[in-house]
Formats: sequence, C-alpha cells, structure tokens
Amino acid sequence: MVQPTSIGEMVGPSPPQLFVGRYGYPDVRAGPSASWLPDSGAELLGSGAEMLENDSGFAPSATGDPADLFGRPLEEVAARHANLITGGQRMKVQEAQRPGQMLETTQEIAMAARSVDVELDFANPIRIGRSPTFDSMSTPLGPTGEVLRAEVVGHPSIPRKVDSISGETDLLATVAMDELSASSIGEAHISRLLSSGILGRESARRLVPTRWSITATDDTLGKRLWRRVRDLPSIDKVLVYEATYLDNRFHIILTPGLWAFQMLEAWTRGSLWTDSGRVLGDWEEMKPRTKYADRVTGAYYAARLGVLEHMTSIGRSGACLIWRDIGEGYWAPVGVWLIRETVREAMKQTPKRFDSLKEAIDHVAPRISAPEDLRNSWFAQRIRQTRLDSF
Repeated sequence: MVQPTSIGEMVGPSPPQLFVGRYGYPDVRAGPSASWLPDSGAELLGSGAEMLENDSGFAPSATGDPADLFGRPLEEVAARHANLITGGQRMKVQEAQRPGQMLETTQEIAMAARSVDVELDFANPIRIGRSPTFDSMSTPLGPTGEVLRAEVVGHPSIPRKVDSISGETDLLATVAMDELSASSIGEAHISRLLSSGILGRESARRLVPTRWSITATDDTLGKRLWRRVRDLPSIDKVLVYEATYLDNRFHIILTPGLWAFQMLEAWTRGSLWTDSGRVLGDWEEMKPRTKYADRVTGAYYAARLGVLEHMTSIGRSGACLIWRDIGEGYWAPVGVWLIRETVREAMKQTPKRFDSLKEAIDHVAPRISAPEDLRNSWFAQRIRQTRLDSF
C-alpha cells in the first residue's frame, strides 16, 4: 500500500502529546500531536521500517511518556516521533486563562493518562514522510501545520488527581506539581499539564514552551526530593554506577558528605555536535542551584532528578559527580528523557565500592574520553577543601 504524501485532515491517536513552541514568546504556536499511521512510523526512516515490522510484539507508547521507549534502538525511537503530526495555532500565552476551542482540546489531551483519539482539520495539506526535527531537550518533532479545528473523539481517561488539581485555581504551580508527583503522576504527564497552562493560580496561568516545561518539571521535582534527602544519614562508602544507552555512556560517583552535584558532558570526536571534542559542566553545593545550568542545560536537571530519586529510595544522602560521554552513535538527539532514564537505569545496578574519591576517579578515568578533565573537575578538587566533619 502506498502511503499518501500529504493530508488535509485526519483522525488518529494522540500518545497523548502536545507541543508549545518558544519562538516569538509570548506569542507561541501550540497544539496537539497525533499519529497519522495506525501503529508505526518506521517507514519514514528507511532502515527502521524492517525492524519495526518484524517486531510485532512492541506497541507504541500509550501514556505519552517517551521513557516507554527506553532500551529501543535509536532508529525506532526517532521513527515513533516521525509518525506524529503536530497541529497548532499561534496564540498568546495568557490564553491559558480563558482558552479557545483549540487550546481547550489541547488541554484535554494534556490531562489524559492514556492515548486518546483526536480529529484535526488543517488549513493547508501537511506533507508527510520526511524525517523529524531534532532537539536536544524535547522529543523529535514530526510534520507540523496550521490547524483550523481540533476535537477529541471519545472520552479521555483523566486521573482523579489531575482533574482535581486542574480545578485548583488558587494553588501555586510548584505546589500542584508536588501534589501530583506524590500521587504517582509521572514527570512527562506533569510537564504536559504545565506546558498547556493548566497548573497554577488562575491569574498566573500561562502556556509554557515544551522545552521550558520539561526542565521546570525536573527542577521542581528534584528540589522536592532534595528537601527530603538533605536530612538523611550519609552513605559511608564511595560508590560508582555505570550505564550506557544510544552511545551515551554514564559514570556516576556518589561520595559521603553534604549535598553537592556536578555534571560533566563530553561530546567526543566525531559525535553530533563537534569534531574536536569538548567538555561542559555545571555544579551546585549544599543546595539546588538557582541560576540556570546554561552549559549542560536541561540534561543537568534530568540527571539530578534520577540521582535524588535513588538517594530517597535507599534512605541516604551524599554528593554526586556524573560524567556523560556522547559518542558518534548518538546521531539524533531524542530529548533529555534519555538522560533521566539512563541515570535511573545506572542506579539500579550494583555499584563498585571504594574507600576514597581518588580511588573512584582512578577507576573511572581510563574509561572516559577526557581523564584529566575529570581529575581536575570542580568536584574532584573540592574534596581538598571539604571539612573533615562533613564526613
């Protein structure tokens, strides 16, 4: 069967997913995403097609959480998103306070816990079959176009807590996010709610660009966990965890003592962003940083969340250094969920144990792309100035 090259209208499942752009802020383009194929979009990326067609046991995410794809090959991850058409209209971010029909539909999709069918009518035919647009923060973005009408078909499944919080018009967004997380609403769902302008006091509700909402969610949830971790007893050994996914190699060092966190990223020779190799880093000490981590950007907050989740689960505090090597096999960035999920995966492994940070660094250094950058890092050097009573 030959697939169409353009469509003017469609009915298809939204994962659920939406997109709010940041260009032109406070006038932004916002709208829902929906699949134009019933199951897989692998044929859009050529080599991924045969893989998906032969893997009938795997269904696309029905929760809107890209982490459902963790462990899958890069071709498949990109293909799943190439399959999604994002329709939208330009609107002011303040429209979240009094949404029109398009935004009401988008908000309804944002609240849904599982895939929901949506009907879209486009102003002009949308070309399909091309590769998605990639962004290091957000998931890949497939075809986009102006939508005249968007309507949810059927009845979306909305968790009771989400429905309740959306009606709390005198609740701060950060408090709402804390309550949602405490009710086991995942960060992807919380990010959708924040982005679509559902959270916060009524007079302050705004559309939040998708890129910003992802980082804001990771940061807010991380701070929530830090407030619990800071009062826990410290670990008593230096622990090293490791995990690799899509040619992203993580080495995570936990040390005894008061909270500190540094993340270093090395874009190795031949990788997506550089031919020469470079190392970027951000850090914080004693408490979460207030200035945006503008070197590592959103990856910083995603990784920190995974570490704080682990510390909470084991009932221990400490300090953490993360080294991330990005290799040439990571040819298409798929979003910071990759960082969050790979860190979570690393923390599930049995760690290697050391008596000192120096021993741990001596173990990690030969395994990474820039050993001297690790040895001379802020985290490695700060130990010389740390008071003995911190341990």
